[in-house]
This record gives sequence, structure tokens and C-alpha cells, in this order.
Amino acid sequence: MDNEKKIASAWELCYLDSAAAARLARELTASDDATVAHEGWLQLALQEARAGDAAAAETALKQARSGFESTADLRGIALCDEVLAILLRRNDDFEGSHGLQQQLDARADFERSAMHRFIGHNSRGMTAKLLGLRDESLVQFYAAKDWAAHTGWKGPIITALCNLGGCHQDLFNLDDARRESEEALAMARQHGAKQIIATAATNLITTYYASGEFTLARGMVEFMTSNASELPTGTLQRFALALALGHLAVGEIDDALRYLEPGAIALVSDGDGQANLAWLKARCLLAQGNAICARQVAEGTLLQRRELGLSDPPYDLMALQRVLADACEQTGDTVAALKYFKQAHAEYEELVGRSARARYLALQAEHELRQAQRDSDRALDSHRTAESDSNRLSDLNAALRAQAAETEMLHAQLREQALRDPLTGLHNRRYLFEITPGLLELARRQGSPLCVVLMDLDHFKLLNDTYGHHAGDIVLQRFSNLLTEMLRRSDVVCRHGGEEFVAVMPDIDIEGAEVVISRLLDAYQELQSEVGRRRLPRGSFSAGIAQFPRNGHTLEQLLSRADRGLYSAKNQGRARIESAPSTGFGTLI
Repeated sequence: MDNEKKIASAWELCYLDSAAAARLARELTASDDATVAHEGWLQLALQEARAGDAAAAETALKQARSGFESTADLRGIALCDEVLAILLRRNDDFEGSHGLQQQLDARADFERSAMHRFIGHNSRGMTAKLLGLRDESLVQFYAAKDWAAHTGWKGPIITALCNLGGCHQDLFNLDDARRESEEALAMARQHGAKQIIATAATNLITTYYASGEFTLARGMVEFMTSNASELPTGTLQRFALALALGHLAVGEIDDALRYLEPGAIALVSDGDGQANLAWLKARCLLAQGNAICARQVAEGTLLQRRELGLSDPPYDLMALQRVLADACEQTGDTVAALKYFKQAHAEYEELVGRSARARYLALQAEHELRQAQRDSDRALDSHRTAESDSNRLSDLNAALRAQAAETEMLHAQLREQALRDPLTGLHNRRYLFEITPGLLELARRQGSPLCVVLMDLDHFKLLNDTYGHHAGDIVLQRFSNLLTEMLRRSDVVCRHGGEEFVAVMPDIDIEGAEVVISRLLDAYQELQSEVGRRRLPRGSFSAGIAQFPRNGHTLEQLLSRADRGLYSAKNQGRARIESAPSTGFGTLI
């Protein structure tokens, strides 16, 4: 292979097979041709800076810069500065890295290749992410994906997909996180990119868990442990927390704890991973029935990090406060439980906002970035003519109008998220009280009946206390799925709170509603749920039904009458449906 082909191969391999790229780079450094040797030192510096020895990277970078400066090679000098920015970030000088990258962006006196642009945008995305500049990070990663496609090389494309997946996961935009990470994993396996396989797989464990897809999270653990030859050495130790999460997802507590032992965990320091480790341990302890120790672990970590002024990823902080609320509840400290639950919910609302913002930026990037960002970069290089600038302005105005329409759509999506219960996917109390008055008014005008059904799962607290809150969550999700499947499309089904659910059923009287809910009760009593290898006991629910206008004219009145029926059903032995007695409200107003 001649030197030109070696240089091209090194660039093609540098984000796909770092070891192979480094071997080619070392061969190039030994060349008698100074220009070729400079390229070799640059490639070697890049590989060592990204994943190798920092001192070796600095030595190689010094050699490369000296050679490029001697020939006034502006492109080579700029690439050396890109590598230096990576080294600064690796040494935790995020501000220094960001400042150098801004200086590089201001240089417009040389032509950048597609690979050069990919390296720059990818590096800026990582720096912005570490600085907490979420919007900038996501935009940079989308630009990196765009230029990776222009290189035509698999390494940059796979790297961009993986980084986008991780960025969306941090922003709680789970749909995009899943799509990008799954594509990255499939391509990485096809082309043997071991580091991306490991990173994408662990990102998917967390994404699947956060989405409530626990079986898929456990399946990804099985993939990693069964295909160790596809992963870099030490992967299972490096990503022990994610592997523990996959086992915890399906109730395999002993397996999860083995990954949480001190000897099994690598790369967890005071500033990185402690909150994740703490909530995983606490959740395992809760599953074992040890609520006191679970609270000690979670509360101790939370207070310590606050005292030290350390910040944590919002999802880890939310999970830590949720498990702390559950532990406090099980130890009887309801005041503390409520406090931590409110804090966890505040973190969840923050995550929902981040998710909507990330989805907005993703849409913006998909519709605008391919043209606008590329035009912007080219404008710096080629000093576009006035006519070209006018055309570009017209394109950007069109993109702005499209962006305004997308913003309206995303606001609607954010509102929908605010009206949904995150665990079950059903609508929540807020939606119930917004939608029902209109349904009641429609029933009044049409002179048609409407029923409000209040359902409460029987012995749910006992199930939580016996099998843990994770088991309770699974039961709530299964019951919610059953409600969606068996009730009519016209019925409004909401989670009212805890294990209590409400169905508003238009155009049906009490007798008809009793038939529907009776079928639902029969189906639920036959439903079998499992947590890991443990089979949960079959459940039942009690229900009360109130009819408009016979039992009331407002939602509050109907809920109150339905609650009386529910109370009667509970007193008569549970697993029953009781109708509210007539209250003389029969005259329509």
C-alpha cells in the first residue's frame, strides 16, 4: 500500500478501528517524505487523544504541529488545534477546550474537508454536553451526523449516531434516543466497531428501562454478556451500573447486586456515577424488604452531594428521590415520603421540558440543518456572492416559517405529556377535570346518560409491601393496558391516583356500564403477572358507578356518588361492582 492510500485508510479507520488507524499512523511517521510523516503524527495524536495515552498524544501532536508550521499548512495546523481541544477536554479543561473551538470556528482562510468538519462538530458537541450547553450540544451532534454522511465512511456515521443517541437519552427524549442507538448498535456490529457496540448497548439498557420496557433492558444485558468477543476488554466492569440496571428491571436482585459490588465497578468517582450507584443499591435493598438501609443509602448520598455542591444527571436525581420516597413510605415516614416525591416530580417535569425541547431541536435539524448549516460553513470559505446570499436568505426565511409551525406542534406535544400519567400512559386527574365538563354538557343537550366509574385495585398495598414497588408498577401498567383494550374508544380512562382509576363512559346507563365493567373484572382476575422469575398473585378490583343525571350533574358530584358505591363494594368483600343509589337529581337543568 502506497503512502497516499495509507493516509486515506487511516482517516477512514480513525473512528471505526482506532488500533488499526494507529498502526497505519506509526508506519507513516517513519516515512522519508516529511509531508507524509506529518500526516502520520497527526493521525497518531488523534487516536491517542481520543482513547489512548494522553502523554503520547501530546508528543505526537508536537511533532505534527512542528511539521505543519514549517510548511505553513493552515489545514494541518487547524487539525492540530482540533486534537488539542480534545486533549483539553480529556484533562477536564472544558472551558479551555470550548474557547479554542470558538477560535477555530472564526478561521476562514482554508478549505475544510467533510472529515475535518465531522471531527470539529463531533468534538464541539461533546464539549458543549460537558459544559451543560444542551441545545448547542444537540445541534453540534446533528451537524456531525450530516458531515459524517458526506464522508461516506462508516466510522464517523456510527459514531455520530451513537453520540446522538446518548445526547437524546440525557435530554429524556427517549424515542429519538432509542432510534439512534439501535441504528448505531446494528451498524457497529456489522462493521466491528467494538467501542460503539459497548456504548450503544449500555445506552439502550438505560433508554429501555426509562421507557418501561424492562424485558428489552434485560435482553440487552444478555446480548452483552453472551457476545463478549464483540466488546472491548473490560467492558462489563466499565459498564457495571448499566448491567445491574438491566437485571433490576426484571426483578433479578441478586444478579444486580453482584454488579454493584465494589470489585465489579470501574470509573465511578465522587463526581461521576455516585447518584446512579446509590439509587440502584437502594432499589435493590427495597426489593429485598430492607427499607431502612435503602433510605440510609439514598438519603446519605443525596445529602452528601448537596453539601459538596455536586450536580447529577436529572434522571439519576429523579430516580434517587423516587426510591427515597418509597423507602420513607415503607418505614412509615409519610411526611418525608411526600417531600421526596414532590422533589422527584419536579425533576420529572424538568425532564419532560428537556424532552420536548430536544424533540423540537431534532425536528429543526432534520428540516433545516442539512441546508442551512452547510451553507453557513461554505459561506465562510467561499465568500458567497450577493445573489447567493439572497437565495440563502429566502431559504432560511422558509425554514423559519416551517420552524414556527413545528414549534406550535411541539407545544401541543408538551401539553399532551403534561396530561399523561408517566407510569401507565393513561390520562391523569388534570385531563379528567378538563375534559369531563364538556362531555356532561353534551349529554345534557342530547338527553343521553353518562356513567362515571371509580375503580380501586384490591389489596394493592399488601402487594407493594410483599413484592416491592417495582411489582406494583408492573401490575398498574398491566391493568392500564387492560382498561385501554376492553373499554370503548369513546370512554375516557384516567389514573386518578395511586391504584385508583376513573372511567367516564358517555351514552351508557348504569346497567350497561355494569356489564362492561363486569367483563373487565373477569378478565383482570384471570390476568397473570410476573416480576423476574416470581409469579404475582392474581388480583381483583372494586368499583362504584354513578350515572348522570340520576346521581349528579357535575363531575365532583358523580365522583362522590361513585366513591360511595366503591366504599360499599369494599365493605361487602371486594371484587364487586356497586351502583350509587338514586339521589333525586333526575330533572335536567
